[in-house]
Amino acid sequence: MKNVKFLSLFLPLLLSYFLKSDPINSYVAAWVGSFVLFVLSLSGFIAPIPDDLSFAEQMMRPIIIIQIIFCGFNFCTSIFYFLDALGMQDFKWIPNYYVDIKKIFKIAGAQRYYLLGHISLLLGMYSRSINKQKLKYKVREDINWSTFLVGFTILIFITSFITKFITGLSQIAQQLTNLCLLSGTYAFCYAITKKDRNLIFLSSFFYVYNFFNTLTSGFKEPIIISILLMCVFMYPYYKKTVTFLTLPLIYVCFFIVPTYVQAFRQSIGTQENNTKTSEQIRDESLKSALENKESNWDFLTGRLSEVGMFTQYIESTPKLIPYYGFDLVGQSLISLVPRVMWQDKPITEVMVMQRVYDAGVVSNSAVVSAKPMYIVDGYLSGGFVGVIFSLFIYGFSLQYICGLAESWFGGYFLGTAIVFNGLFPIFWRGLSFEFILNTVLYSLLTMWVLQRLLFTYDYLEKIYDDSPDSAIV
Repeated sequence: MKNVKFLSLFLPLLLSYFLKSDPINSYVAAWVGSFVLFVLSLSGFIAPIPDDLSFAEQMMRPIIIIQIIFCGFNFCTSIFYFLDALGMQDFKWIPNYYVDIKKIFKIAGAQRYYLLGHISLLLGMYSRSINKQKLKYKVREDINWSTFLVGFTILIFITSFITKFITGLSQIAQQLTNLCLLSGTYAFCYAITKKDRNLIFLSSFFYVYNFFNTLTSGFKEPIIISILLMCVFMYPYYKKTVTFLTLPLIYVCFFIVPTYVQAFRQSIGTQENNTKTSEQIRDESLKSALENKESNWDFLTGRLSEVGMFTQYIESTPKLIPYYGFDLVGQSLISLVPRVMWQDKPITEVMVMQRVYDAGVVSNSAVVSAKPMYIVDGYLSGGFVGVIFSLFIYGFSLQYICGLAESWFGGYFLGTAIVFNGLFPIFWRGLSFEFILNTVLYSLLTMWVLQRLLFTYDYLEKIYDDSPDSAIV
C-alpha cells in the first residue's frame, strides 16, 4: 500500500507525457501536477506529517516551507510566461495574437522537467524520516524562552557585525545575518504572543532593523522573506488576521516590492544620486513604487519565472553542447577550497557564468548575472537522469540536515524554525551547484560550532536515556 502511494506521485507526470503531442494540455497537466503533489504530501497521504505540533505550528519544517517556496518559485511561476506566450498581457487577452506553437512545445517540455524535479525532491525527502527524529539534546527545561530568544538574537547580531570586518569571514557574517533575521523575527513574534511589553520593545528593534536593511539591499527576496516570516510565525496565534491580510500581502510582494527594487537599483546607479544616502534613495524609491501605475507584467513573465531561460538551456544541450556529466560537481568541489590556500583559485561567479554564455542565454558583453538554477544544473549534467539524481540529493540533504538540527538543538522550535532555516536559507530558493555545496558545507560547520557553544554554556542538555521522551514525533 505504501509503494502504491509513492507511485501516485508519478501520475501527473505520466498524464503530461501522454498529452505530449498537445503542448497546451501537456503544460497544464504538468503545472497542475505540482499542486497535486502539494496536496498529496501536505495532507499526509504519502507519509504522515509529524503530529507533535499542529500543521500551522510546524510550517517551518522542510516538507512545508521549503517545498512551498522552492517548488512554488521554481516550478509554478512559469504560468505567467506560458500565458504571455498564448497572448495574454496584463491579465487581458490580446486580440488576433499569433501563437508560436514551437515556443509552447518548449515551455511544456521545461514544465515536465519541473514536475520531474518536484517528484524527485519529494522522494529524496521521504527517503529520510520526516515523521520521527531521535533527539540527542534538549533545551534546558527551566529556560525562559522569551529572554533566551532575545539574548540569542543579540549575541548573533553582535557576532555577525564583528565578523563583517574580519577578512575571510564574509561568508560566516552572511550566515549569521540570516540567522539573526530568523531569530529576531521569531523573538518579536513570540514576545507579541506572550504580551510582554518590555521584550516586544527590545525584540522589535531587531525586526525593524533587519527589515530596513533589506530595503537597502537592492534585492527583492530578503524583503519578501521578512514579510513571509512574520506571517508564518504569527499564523498559529492570529489565523484570522493573517488570512485576512493574505491577498494584500501577495499584492505587496509581487507588485510593490519588485517595482521598489527596480526603482532603487536605477536610482543607486545614477550620477545625480551619488551624494544621497541609501536611506534617502530608499525613501524616494518607496514613494515611487507606491505611486507607480505602470504594468508589472514584465516582472511576472521575465523575472519571477526563469522558464524562458530553461527552454534555452534545453534547446542548446545536448544538441549543441554535450551534457556536463560530473564537471559541475568538480567545479563545486573547487569552490570549497579557501582562497587563502589557493590564491589562483578560479572565481566561482566566472565559472558559473561561462555555461550561461555557452548556452547563449546572455551574451558575454551583457552586464548581468543570470546564474542557472539548481534544476537547470541538474539538467545540464545529465538531462532526464540528471534532474532525477540532483533533486533527489537536494531533498535528501535538506531533510537530513533538518533532522540533524532538531537532534542537536532539542526539537522543532530552536532546531528547525530558527537554526536550520536561519543557516540554510539557500535551500528555500536553490542556486547553482557551486554555490549550494559551498554554502551548505560552511553552514554545517557554523551549526556545529553554535551547538557546541550552547551546550558548553548549559543552554542544551544531553539526553542519555532511550526513553520515548527522547524522540520527537
